[in-house]
Amino acid sequence: MAEDCVDHAAVLARLDERPCVTRELHIHGYDTQAGRFGPLQVYGSDAESLTALMQARPELAAPLHPALPITGAQVVWAAREEMARTVDDVLARRTRALCLNSRAAIAMAPAAARLLAAELGRDEAWQAAQVEEFGRIARHYVVPN
Repeated sequence: MAEDCVDHAAVLARLDERPCVTRELHIHGYDTQAGRFGPLQVYGSDAESLTALMQARPELAAPLHPALPITGAQVVWAAREEMARTVDDVLARRTRALCLNSRAAIAMAPAAARLLAAELGRDEAWQAAQVEEFGRIARHYVVPN
């Protein structure tokens, strides 16, 4: 998409045509065999570090809800490595839990808030506010039965 945009801008500006210099650029996380990481394959080469976190802290390896493979380690990772600062950020954008299963994401919110609070040095009031705010947002994603 970016290449198409730059190519179009070059045409409009009447610039010389050049090959895309980033076509073969391997960005952070690049891994030719990411599929070997199973549910963590979306983390690419970072999946190994996420796995190490789960080995160091086995309590983080369990899924936060039986309907989704999202673990506590992914919440901790999002805070430590991806600058996630809210439950919404973790469950909607970092893990996509909200889009995958809104009911499961709502059920996971308290656990995600506890983990985030521990990482970010937040108190129980912050946790409660995060769960409430996420619930307000997530209700709009619930598909009626």
